[in-house]
Amino acid sequence: MCLKSKTCTGKKTGKPLTEYGTESEASEAAKYASAEYRRALTPYLCQTCNKWHLSPANRQTPSKKCAFCAGSDGQPKDAYQTEQDAKRRASIIRKESGVSLRAYACQYGNGWHLTKS
Repeated sequence: MCLKSKTCTGKKTGKPLTEYGTESEASEAAKYASAEYRRALTPYLCQTCNKWHLSPANRQTPSKKCAFCAGSDGQPKDAYQTEQDAKRRASIIRKESGVSLRAYACQYGNGWHLTKS
């Protein structure tokens, strides 16, 4: 069953994201969007609401919260699985907000982080 999220909004539109209860529901919705609208979407499990959403495939950069590292705001840093994923996210952020970030390896071996410095 899909509903509009009460907590999560699209980065570009600001509109509520559609949320799916299971990965299979989200995968089916992605297949439908591909067939019907020729849009390549990828399901992902949201760390905010713990529901499934869809993301444009070219924007998908899987991450998890690092158990060891925090940003200047005190919140856990996102940890990307690969340097390539971290660099792709940095590129997306630069294009959308003009902020230049660089990727670096987590000192605890928990993936790759982004930093302004």
